[in-house]
Amino acid sequence: MRAGEERTERRELLHPPETPRPERAARFHTILGRTLARLVKHVISWYQGYRHRQLLVNLDDRMLRDIGIDRAAAESDSTNSFWRLR
Repeated sequence: MRAGEERTERRELLHPPETPRPERAARFHTILGRTLARLVKHVISWYQGYRHRQLLVNLDDRMLRDIGIDRAAAESDSTNSFWRLR
């Protein structure tokens, strides 16, 4: 085997003859983008819920009575984990 033949074999191994189709890659990027956007929305929603629960706990008893919540309900809601909430 000659040196020139060996080089062409190596090149073929490094670069397979079939390349991915551009429309398939675009579809993959679209799906990935939608999935990441959905994940970010969930994380933002979880954080907002956490923040609202913390603000609710910091209200005094008079303010909680004004909105119709007692202290025990506010305390129990603030201890829930984010994955157990809807």
